[in-house]
Amino acid sequence: MSAIGRESARGAPARGGSDVSPAALRPSLRAQLLRWLILPLAALFAAGAIAAYLSAVRLATDAYDKALLDPALAIADRLRPGAGRVELDMPPGTLEALRVDATDNVYYAVRDRDQLIAGSAQLPPPRVVLKPGERVFYDDMLDGRALRVAAVAAASPGGPVIVQVAETVEKRRAMVRQVLLATAIPEAVFALSAMAIIWFGIGRGLRPLEVLRTELASRSHLDLRPLPEARAPAEVQPLVSGLNELLARLGSAMDAQGRFIADAAHQLRTPLAALQAQVEAARREPHPAALDPTLDQLEAATRRTAHLARQLLTLARVEPTGDGPLEWRTLDLAVLLGERIDSWLALADARNVDLGFELDPARATGDGVLVLEMAGNLVDNAIKYSPPGTSVTVRTGTAEDGAYLEVEDEGPGIPAAERERVFERFYRVRGTRSEGTGLGLAIVREIAVRHGAVVSVRARKEPGSIFRVTFPRTPSGSGASSRHRGGEAPVSAQSVLGS
Repeated sequence: MSAIGRESARGAPARGGSDVSPAALRPSLRAQLLRWLILPLAALFAAGAIAAYLSAVRLATDAYDKALLDPALAIADRLRPGAGRVELDMPPGTLEALRVDATDNVYYAVRDRDQLIAGSAQLPPPRVVLKPGERVFYDDMLDGRALRVAAVAAASPGGPVIVQVAETVEKRRAMVRQVLLATAIPEAVFALSAMAIIWFGIGRGLRPLEVLRTELASRSHLDLRPLPEARAPAEVQPLVSGLNELLARLGSAMDAQGRFIADAAHQLRTPLAALQAQVEAARREPHPAALDPTLDQLEAATRRTAHLARQLLTLARVEPTGDGPLEWRTLDLAVLLGERIDSWLALADARNVDLGFELDPARATGDGVLVLEMAGNLVDNAIKYSPPGTSVTVRTGTAEDGAYLEVEDEGPGIPAAERERVFERFYRVRGTRSEGTGLGLAIVREIAVRHGAVVSVRARKEPGSIFRVTFPRTPSGSGASSRHRGGEAPVSAQSVLGS
């Protein structure tokens, strides 16, 4: 590990976490499908359960009524004409046997023209007039208890004789509960199973949209490759086709803009170089002292313009639409940066900044020229924005997530809200007084994107910032000659979009 001078980089304005107002909640497609499927299905299940329950109760009630009618018919068969009225010819033991029930209380009554012949006088007579041979079932009350009554009209010389047999409804209520449980539980299990299947099916059906969203969210801002359409469902294909058309139009617009910037910057290089040479020549020629400030400003403006043109050309080359493929090879960042130490030390000495190097071996795959350009922009940015007397440290090494290049400064630091925005083109932190074009960190990010690397910035415990570029541990060489935007292929979209 070597240490040579030190530097304090403040220059990077940062893209910040500006507060984004949350979007208004809108019904999701999943929610709408669930409402249109599950709610009607639940209503159908409920209606089916109610219908099954009512049918079961009706059948069971008919069975109990038939069992209640049998003793009434048996009593009616034992009626005999007597002296002046009908008599019941049935042994008392037999009558008691008819009233035996393990759950309900059973009552009977035999009436001839409203005169009680046998049975319980408390049992109310039927509310309707029955003709001989008619039978009826009805509900009634006795001592506050619900009864189910079977009444039969038996023919006699003096008019119909009414035979009533009644019982309380405990068995019937128990049967209702059993039928309810026997009906409701299977229906509920079936309904829940059906809803779970619908939920899973909707989620599976909407998975292509989620994969599409994930694919778009994971792409670089320059990755405008078309989305795969081959295996997309028929309903999703129009959406994918529309997105691909939009991406193609955006790509064409960005290509035209990039070519224009590259051509304009290239055309400016020669006249700017000539202008700078003429300004330097004018300074060497005899001239009035009053022109010195003007010549100084002219030289500074020319130098800044030439620097801007060089950075625009670098951006044009870094972008995936730039001319020529990248020259990918295995690099040792420590060795690569050692080639530029002398020029960086000279720049730091000119600004009275202590520039130091802590270079450990760090192997990465990439284009050496572009990686050096990225490192140069980070170091230049740190030195440019560092107050005199501060320090800047350049580090390389290998961490768990891969090889890294790090530049640490002791400058004023970058507000947290701007640590992302500093990587935007032409963006500068508010209050920055140092000269600059606002393109240095944008170039850093574009080069990192082309290499699949990640750029981050964080604050030091003391004033200052730490910029780090982390290269992938297993870099892919597939992007070496790729002219696509971005460097990442949609691994999952092709295989999952249509599944």
